[in-house]
Amino acid sequence: MAKEIDNPNNDSLKYRKLYKWGRTLILSGVLKNGDKFMSEHVLEKKFGYSRQTVRTALEEMEQEGLISRIRGSGTYVSYRNDSEENLENKPHIGLILSYFADYLFPEVYAGIESVMQEQGFQIDVAITRNHLNEETMYLESFLKAGVSGLIIEGTRTSFPNPNLRLYKEIERRNIPTIFIHNHYDNIPFDSVEMSDAKGSYELTKYLIENGHKQIGAMFKYDDMQGMERYRGFTECLSDYGIRFDDDWIRWYSTKDMEEKFSKKSLMNFYRRTKDCTALVLYNDEISYRYMDFLKERGVKVPEDVSIVSFDDAKIQEARTVKVLSVVHPKFELGRMTARNLLRMMHDPEWRHHNYAYQFPVAFNAGNSVNDIRFYKAN
Repeated sequence: MAKEIDNPNNDSLKYRKLYKWGRTLILSGVLKNGDKFMSEHVLEKKFGYSRQTVRTALEEMEQEGLISRIRGSGTYVSYRNDSEENLENKPHIGLILSYFADYLFPEVYAGIESVMQEQGFQIDVAITRNHLNEETMYLESFLKAGVSGLIIEGTRTSFPNPNLRLYKEIERRNIPTIFIHNHYDNIPFDSVEMSDAKGSYELTKYLIENGHKQIGAMFKYDDMQGMERYRGFTECLSDYGIRFDDDWIRWYSTKDMEEKFSKKSLMNFYRRTKDCTALVLYNDEISYRYMDFLKERGVKVPEDVSIVSFDDAKIQEARTVKVLSVVHPKFELGRMTARNLLRMMHDPEWRHHNYAYQFPVAFNAGNSVNDIRFYKAN
């Protein structure tokens, strides 16, 4: 990701965001005492911040005793959570998430934490990195630990889940369980999610209403969110009689992400979609990466191509072009999931009641779409 031009007005905001992200990883227990923390170089590349901004955030974390930097070795977590004795006195819930190294994790976790800690629950966090064998390990661990409830972000949810034996055991033990962000078609638990298909439909509709008829897209195929966003995209094109061209669609997965976003691969996508006036992209992270790629080639957004996306990610605030995207409720989504789990834990018949919820679609105030109706008319 290309670096931003720092300015005095947003330096403080950026370093605080990075500080909060790192602090959440450590206090939640995702990164434990002695674990290696990301290097300055990795953080610069990930967030697109200057070295000074990254150093300021790390210095504050170091001053608080969260990390220690060892010359010639790297940066390590140096924070110990509550004593085991105190933790054992609290009821626990298990939280399984797919990723921690993204812009959504801190706010989603904060929403869950704000509810659960208020009610005296300890949150045990596990990260699968979208690997099914990791999900297997953590499900077995939480079953063994006897957690009071589970919040699960599914792994590779566009495919049938192979951990049916463990999920059936969760049902047998009557452990209240709710999914967050997604769910499995072959596992009957409720979920709290974004309205992914409808969001994609509305984004595509907005592009069409602004005169775009040649619309390409990029979606992730190994999770339900990507498949639902593809569904909304194709349904909208069909409803408005807009041509669908399979050559204009790009797919990627967690495992091949770096390969698919290499310059060579992005150049291939760019050549295939050169006739497109607009693109629907899976999320803001890949949108900004692709915008950086286009900028290097002198292609302007939205003048030359319009881009829409998902998440309303608060990354790269200094940009003059902000991607128009469906708002991810982040904190509220985490809070709603935790509240529903608490209600389930007080409901002996939770398996027979509906605790599912989809957030309504809302757009941010992005300026990445060009209205080309006037140009088409002339």
